[in-house]
Amino acid sequence: MISGIKAKTSGETLEEHTLACLSVFSSLRECYPDIGEKIGYPNFHKTIFNALFFHDFGKAATGFQEQLNGGKKWHYRHEILSVPFVDALPGGDTDLVKLFVLTHHKDLRELVRYARDPDDEGSCSSPFQERLAEVIPNLQKLSGILKEYPRLMNRYFGEPADLRPIDLTEYTDESWERILRSASKCLRNDTCRQRLKYIGIFGKGSFNTCDYLASGGARKVLKPLPSLDAVFTYPAYTSIQERCRETKGDAIVISPTGSGKTEAALFWATNNLNRAEGNRIFYSLPYTASINAMYQRLSRRLTPCYNDEGCVSLLHGKASYYLSKMYDDANESRFLRDVAKKIYSPYKIMTPYQSLKHLFSIKGYEMGLLEMYQGSFILDEIHAYDARTVGLILSMSEFVKNELDARILLMSATLPEFIKDIFVNSLGISNILTMDKHELSRYTRHECSLLDGEICDHIDKIKNTLRGDERVLVVCNTVKQAQRVYNSLKGIKHRSGLLHSRFTLGDREKIEREVDSLDLLVGTQAIEVSLDIDYDVCYSEPAPIDALIQRFGRINRRRRKDVCRVYVFTRGSEQDRFIYDDSLVERTLEELGDLELLHEWVIQDITDKIYRNGFGNDEKLFRDVRRTFSRVIEGIVPFSNSDQAEADFYRLFNSVEAVPERFRTDYLDSIQAGDIYRAMQYTLPLSRGQYHRLKGEGRISKTEGMLFVNARYDSDLGLLVEERDPEAFTE
Repeated sequence: MISGIKAKTSGETLEEHTLACLSVFSSLRECYPDIGEKIGYPNFHKTIFNALFFHDFGKAATGFQEQLNGGKKWHYRHEILSVPFVDALPGGDTDLVKLFVLTHHKDLRELVRYARDPDDEGSCSSPFQERLAEVIPNLQKLSGILKEYPRLMNRYFGEPADLRPIDLTEYTDESWERILRSASKCLRNDTCRQRLKYIGIFGKGSFNTCDYLASGGARKVLKPLPSLDAVFTYPAYTSIQERCRETKGDAIVISPTGSGKTEAALFWATNNLNRAEGNRIFYSLPYTASINAMYQRLSRRLTPCYNDEGCVSLLHGKASYYLSKMYDDANESRFLRDVAKKIYSPYKIMTPYQSLKHLFSIKGYEMGLLEMYQGSFILDEIHAYDARTVGLILSMSEFVKNELDARILLMSATLPEFIKDIFVNSLGISNILTMDKHELSRYTRHECSLLDGEICDHIDKIKNTLRGDERVLVVCNTVKQAQRVYNSLKGIKHRSGLLHSRFTLGDREKIEREVDSLDLLVGTQAIEVSLDIDYDVCYSEPAPIDALIQRFGRINRRRRKDVCRVYVFTRGSEQDRFIYDDSLVERTLEELGDLELLHEWVIQDITDKIYRNGFGNDEKLFRDVRRTFSRVIEGIVPFSNSDQAEADFYRLFNSVEAVPERFRTDYLDSIQAGDIYRAMQYTLPLSRGQYHRLKGEGRISKTEGMLFVNARYDSDLGLLVEERDPEAFTE
């Protein structure tokens, strides 16, 4: 029976939306069939089913229907009016069902403002009763939906059940406020809160997943592939890949660049799927360029197996912009952006911050924690993070392993022994997968030479190399140095480019598309792990050994040549001390001075020597972050979002977004036209230090919520912070 009661402005009816929610529910239950037993609540799935069935009944109110039809705003919560209908269930404790219905849009704190004012108790009626009375004219239409309950219950649980009649005229504010008070009281009691914690988190996560996906047009969630044999059809696997195909449980992989770690990690994740083969796979990388490239690479591989581009999700701060550029179809890119933030996709390519943010109780965190349940977390290039981020990742890893039954895989080409020991001791990892010396010898690709002095002392040598046939990579430690060097070299080769963090999003995206076809690429340390490129020779400013090895990994990457030259200058610029620990750089140069061929087994020994003091001066920072973040995690409470924790999360980022003054008009015109993705292409990051310095100089202004920076911008060089824009707007 079609009631004609609308659930959405699109015209979708209440029946259609409810059935869509239950369709998603069915596939989600297949992914996590045992979640109820794991959290000590066997009726978990039935409770979510019931909550989904009744959650939008309050939309039958005449005022809400008028709003959907273009009328005036209604100014009440439909979910509050849905609560009385739950009493139609045939017995049992329905309070949890009511709680999920009540909180499916607002948390407990937000709902309090709809409760009665104690001073108004003498009045004849309340806003609740007045709004509930608006449902009565549509009760006949709702009865047709209620009659479907026994059939649906039988379909999903094999248990036909009849509903009881209810009389809406008997309901007062107490019918829903009691649920609000009871839940709030429980959350103030340690024992009760602990008992409700994961029932609430996973329940709300499941409910919202079904509701939001159904509203977005999805009718299911996808499972990971049970086998990757048809995806990676190689004639032979490396030893690392073979061992990952067989390894169960947490593991650490230390293997050279180009040895197939990506495939190995996915083999490991596939071998560690849960019983239902439905858990999510999270692949974390430190830089957006490598995340974008990995997303495209895996999408090409996996999409044919699903015939659904939503099988792989892209998650980072600018993911929506990149998706809008990757897909010409606006509806397709919008769908992929929407499902990326939900459980739909089995494979997530992301920064670790996308997982970390859920532990800060940011709105929607319940969906995030649900998909992290029994997840497989691949943390690639783990060496690339600073002490603070390693502390955050370690605490998150402990939480998902101990609380969410997840599995962890760490990967790196060069992992300092002390970092490996931290994770081994904290997580109890026993699987350490490395290559033996014989196999490592096949990956000897570089001959290293030190060049005395600074990079500017050797510009002529670099120019001579460029005049030959070799493709040259030059890596500087600061943006300013990279800009200076690029200006000196760009005329030698027609196909040359500069890459660093101070390009606008639009320009950076263009450069990243072209880097593998250039003869000269000058860049900063972001190149270390951000791009899958293959050049012939490298000139690098001095840096710690692990950073240098990653830079060298962009040279002879695919081993098409025997051995290629990599050069390291013995002195950097004055600003380098703000980036790297001087003692680590000095020890690196000492060790490299005694070497020529960079054998992989020697590199690991050198790395361990250089990092013999662990994080050094940052050891206290590492411990403090661990202690502070542990308190944040302990503060996770169901049915509650934390504004303070959300603010703490965004303070983790050491940059702010700004628009060069040159693009002020273009940006504001794009915003005015509602073209958010065109507007985003004019943005770039400024470090907080740069922001405060420029603000102190009066070179930062703010319009329409966006910062504008008075600095010259050049599409080839990026933002030239030291130079003012001669045509800058002044207030």
